[in-house]
Formats: sequence, C-alpha cells, structure tokens
Amino acid sequence: MRARISVVIVTHNDLDNLVGCLRSLAEQEYPEAATEVVVVDDGSTDRTAEALHTDFPGVRVISKPNEGADISRNRGIEETTGEFIAFIDSDCLAFPDWLARLVGRLAEDPNTVVGGRVLHRGSFWQRLTGIADFGEYQGLQLKEVRTIPTCNMGLRRTVLGGARFDPRLARGGGDTLFAGMLRRKGATLIYDPAVVVVHRPSVEMTDLLNRAKRYGRSFVEARKIDPSMRWAGFVRAGVPGVIVATLGRTFLDWQRLLRHRLAAGFGLLELPAAMLVLLLRRVASLPEAVRALRASDE
Repeated sequence: MRARISVVIVTHNDLDNLVGCLRSLAEQEYPEAATEVVVVDDGSTDRTAEALHTDFPGVRVISKPNEGADISRNRGIEETTGEFIAFIDSDCLAFPDWLARLVGRLAEDPNTVVGGRVLHRGSFWQRLTGIADFGEYQGLQLKEVRTIPTCNMGLRRTVLGGARFDPRLARGGGDTLFAGMLRRKGATLIYDPAVVVVHRPSVEMTDLLNRAKRYGRSFVEARKIDPSMRWAGFVRAGVPGVIVATLGRTFLDWQRLLRHRLAAGFGLLELPAAMLVLLLRRVASLPEAVRALRASDE
C-alpha cells in the first residue's frame, strides 16, 4: 500500500485557476486512494466553496476569513492526515507524475524537503515572471538549495514537526522564513528538476512591478526577522546596503536569464527587453524596501 500524501492549496478569489489545478491533481499517476487534497478558502467571495462541493466532492474544503496565505497554509497543515505533505498554488498545474516523483524523492532520504521546476509558458510577462520570481528553479540539475517556493514543495510530516509558516510577512516571503526554520531543524532542501509544476500567473508589466514593490518590503522584513538569511548583512548596513543588494540581485537576475533562457522560452531578440524590465523591477522594489528599513528602525 502506497504512503498517504496530503496536498494543501490556499486560494483567494481564483476559482478558474483552482479548477485547473484540481483537475491536474485528479490526473496524477499516484494512487487516488493514497491522496488527500485540502483546499483552504481564504475568504473568497467568488463562491469557491460552493463550486468545489459540487464539482469536486472528494476535495476537503476549509473556509475561513481572509487572513493571508501563511495563516491559511498553517490551517491546511492542521487539517491534513498524510505521512507526506505537499504544497501547490491554485494558479499552478501539476505534471501527471508530480506526486509520484515527490514521494519517490522523499522516500530516498527521510530528512529532505523537496521542490522542483516552476515552468512558465505563454506571454513575455508570464515567462519573465519565471526568471524574476523563480529563477533558481529553472535549471536541469539536481542540487541542494536554501529555500523552496510553496507552489511546488513536499516534505514528511516528521520533518515538519512543529514548524509553521510565519504570518508576519503579509506581503509575501513566508516561504523563505519557513525554509530557514526547516534548515535549522536539520532538514536538507533539495531541488529536483523532475518534480514539475506549470505556474500560470495573470501578469502584465504593471503586475510585475507591483509584485516587485511588495517583495522589496518583504525582503527587508524577512531579514529583520531572521538575520541568518542571505543578504541580511546588507540590510543591517542600512539604505546604502539595500541599494547595493538591489544592484547585486539585478546582476543575479540577468545571470539566471542568460543561463536558463532556453528552458524559460526566451529568444535572443527578447533578451534586451527582458534585461531592462528585470532592472526596472529591482529599481521599483527600492522605495518599499527603504520604507520597511526605516519603519523597523523607529
């Protein structure tokens, strides 16, 4: 008998994408009898719960007030019963072998946390999101990493233990704190490119820049909470340090774009525009990062 795995999905007013995600989970090669799907409806107003009860009666739906993704993920964890727990976002589609490969990799080492490729297809802006937000998760090499995005993550319940998502980062970034917590507990975080989801964000240039602003604030706030994080020394150096870190992260974005451009679907003629937008994205993040820095010093 196969080990039971619980899949946690947090959603807020994203019914159309969620339906696609659930259909991809229904087509998994992993046995349905060993799979539990828990959807945490974070205060949706688009009749998500009613639709799921009708169209996906085998899915457990937890309805709660809108409190943010991290609090909702914690609620989802409490509702699960599986030996393994996986996380995927409502705007993602899982490859048919997603769960089987997650469980297979986790079975090799009981102390690992596993993530995988986060593919982006479609428009220029959607593909650029893959580099901007998930640049480290485009390659084809198995490797150890420092963090794993919650749109494609799996771990054993015994590794999770009492660790939970920190709800203090309302604008995003909770997965980085969660990963640091797991590493301090002794877990090894592994990127396996064979564990694949397709991320389908609804994004244009303004969305990309607005996300950058949110991430600018959470970049500082996360490192104030956990000074052991990468780039935390720059945050401690104040505004000059944050500016230098922003420039450094821009060069890192460019490096990832050039390294993974084929996997991310970028042609040579698209590279100059992509590099320019990645620079503008980092510049757009600076004002919010500085505000967060000053707020934390008050």
